Amino acid sequence: MQYLLNPDLPLHPRAPEGWKGNPFADKEFKYDRDSFRPDWTMVLKMLFTPNPLRAEKKADTWTPEVSADVTYLEDRERDWVVWLGHACFLMQFKGVRFLIDPQLTDMPFIPRRVFPPFGYEDIRGVDYLLLSHDHRDHVDKKCIRAIVANNPIRKILCPLRLSRTIGGWVGDTPIEEAAWYQQFDTEAAGVRITFLPSRHWCRRGLTDFNRSLWGSFMFEVLGAGTQGAEEVKGAKQTIYFGGDSAETSYWSEIGTMFPGIDVAMLGIGAYRPDFVMKENHANPAEAFQGFLDLKAKLWWPMHHGTYDLSNEPASEPIRWAERLMGEAGLENRLLQPAVNAPYYLV
Repeated sequence: MQYLLNPDLPLHPRAPEGWKGNPFADKEFKYDRDSFRPDWTMVLKMLFTPNPLRAEKKADTWTPEVSADVTYLEDRERDWVVWLGHACFLMQFKGVRFLIDPQLTDMPFIPRRVFPPFGYEDIRGVDYLLLSHDHRDHVDKKCIRAIVANNPIRKILCPLRLSRTIGGWVGDTPIEEAAWYQQFDTEAAGVRITFLPSRHWCRRGLTDFNRSLWGSFMFEVLGAGTQGAEEVKGAKQTIYFGGDSAETSYWSEIGTMFPGIDVAMLGIGAYRPDFVMKENHANPAEAFQGFLDLKAKLWWPMHHGTYDLSNEPASEPIRWAERLMGEAGLENRLLQPAVNAPYYLV
């Protein structure tokens, strides 16, 4: 068994004691807990088992609201975060722009249900491109090629060994890979970004299971005088992007590592049927518990309403999340900006 790290990147000062990297053997990354392997027979069972919610799903035509106002793109002064649907976010901190998991088009046999008022070929001004894991609804060849061609990308930030997939797409654009708990080299931009665990997996074809790593990102927008600090302190804002993840004990550990998370972006969609999806994606109740485990101030649900990937009706995930937050008296801590509507940080 090997344990892989990027030797050029530091570990977070509060990484688990003795952490020596992500385990790797037999050409694939291994799990350090909750091991699983997707089973094609379960997918076939899903395809050929009648969906008990079929009629409700067919009648549910809900899609997330979309804002047509793009004037925020001219604003290089304020800090903002914009959801572009699914798991794609465009963020600006201190005038520096970060784009996460850009998939803005139809996928084979899976049309997109809601679009921002521009395509990936129109996006400009992006400084850093971040990719959380190698699934086609997060790492899209045409989109990444266009983003790199049309933007002054300083660096692509991604998991270990993802460059083997994207390296030929991006020319000379630098790629920086990280293991879990490693910090990317971005502090000069005024933002500390740490790559963190999630409970998921990777595959693009039939024989490349977990050839690259998967995970989540923590953004710490640094205040004056905090660049280079060894401890987690001095951050003006702390934003957690959870990537794709099933329910996991990592969330509680991350909440302890990063006290005072301001916003937690956690997926709530693609969870039915349970026998296929439970090991892949959290349902809204599981994501709600993740929000509590992270001890975040605000929950921003994502990964819903954009693509039809599973058996639940389109509006069920967000209705379920709203109900949970309301029952807990936390409805004012649920973020639901429209697609393309900026959430301004203070």
